[in-house]
Amino acid sequence: MNVIAGKYKGLKLNTLEGKNTRPTLTRIKEDAFNIINNYFIFENKRSLDIFGGSGALTIEGLSRGISYGVINDYSREALKVIKLNLEKTKSKIWETHNKDYLELLDYLAFRNESFDLVYMDPPFAKTESYHQVFKKLLDLNLLNNWAIIMIESELPLDENILAQFKLLKYKDYNKKHLYIIRLENENGK
Repeated sequence: MNVIAGKYKGLKLNTLEGKNTRPTLTRIKEDAFNIINNYFIFENKRSLDIFGGSGALTIEGLSRGISYGVINDYSREALKVIKLNLEKTKSKIWETHNKDYLELLDYLAFRNESFDLVYMDPPFAKTESYHQVFKKLLDLNLLNNWAIIMIESELPLDENILAQFKLLKYKDYNKKHLYIIRLENENGK
């Protein structure tokens, strides 16, 4: 897997194979960033990857101009791969965490953090967990206004889960569903 565009274009990234991590397919990653590019200026923005996997989404964002990336994965093995990949960028505009996703959001709220771009590709198919994450992101004020969330899901998401957001784009990749949504109300910072 390689970085697609930006200052790290062509950088080869390591992946962790297994049931608990599934790297975003290059085609989906490229489509997602092309869509986001139509709605978003990457410079001077902060990103959050709640389920980091290999770190590929965060590194793609950093490559395109994200000023700071926060990346989390509950798996220690995945976190080793993430750090290895981030170190290849030779930058220090990132931080990593090894927390349960809900604990992570509480911790970031305690630090008064907020984000402009959130990546969400959990290693499970339980769609009710998406609702928990969206509720926390909003209730804890972790999103800046006009924040974009990129979601990959094995199952289609219920429209009610996405009700607080504007759906910018949906794509069905057979066994993967890509959603690009945006916060467009006073709930953000």
